[in-house]
Formats: sequence, structure tokens, C-alpha cells
Amino acid sequence: MFNSNFDTLKTAMDVQMKRQELHAQNIANAETPGYKRKYVAFEEYLQESKMKLQLKTTNQKHLPTSPKVVTAKEVAVKNTSLTNDQNNVDIDMEVTEMVKDALRYQVLSRLMSSNIDRYNTVIRNTR
Repeated sequence: MFNSNFDTLKTAMDVQMKRQELHAQNIANAETPGYKRKYVAFEEYLQESKMKLQLKTTNQKHLPTSPKVVTAKEVAVKNTSLTNDQNNVDIDMEVTEMVKDALRYQVLSRLMSSNIDRYNTVIRNTR
């Protein structure tokens, strides 16, 4: 019933929420010796999935192709350290990234609301 925008926006919003969680976790562990910063890798996997060949059905008897689901992956940055205790969390960078992610989430939320409003308009005007 709904177009692919809903799935795409939902996935993007989920990624932004996961990023917020990891930024908060990184900030909470900024003083923990040996803690390594974590981040969400999503765009790399999304780009990789776009590069793969898609099957094309030329006959309706062909098996349908299932959509490729791209998921976000949590990655730890292990090859750097900012302090003598091997911690690599930069609080200023984490807070900046949190603000950027919050703004992205707000935009995605507004896009989702706009899509829902369009469907509501169509449903209300069809009698």
C-alpha cells in the first residue's frame, strides 16, 4: 500500500537513533581507561549495496527479487588513542556529531510526517 519512501525513511531514522545511542555511550565512557570509540557504519554499506547488480524479471512467472535490506553496523575505532590510558573518545567531536544526527533525525521525521499527510489527504478525499 505504501511506497518505498516509508521503508527508506524508517531505516534512516533507526540509523540516526542508533548513532545517538552510540554517541551517548561514547561520552559516558570518555574517562574509562581503554575504552574505544564506536560509531555506526551505514552509508558505506548502502553504497556497496547500490553497486551490486539487480536481477530483472522479464516474465511474470519469474521468481520475484527480494529487496536488499541494508543494516547499520556498529564499528569500534581501535587503532587510535587520545590519552595515555588508550581511550580515544573526543567529547567535543561526539557532541558535534550528536547535534548533527539530531538535526538529521528532525528532517527525516518531517519527511515522514509529510508522507503520512499525503496519504491522509488522499484517504479523506476519496469517498
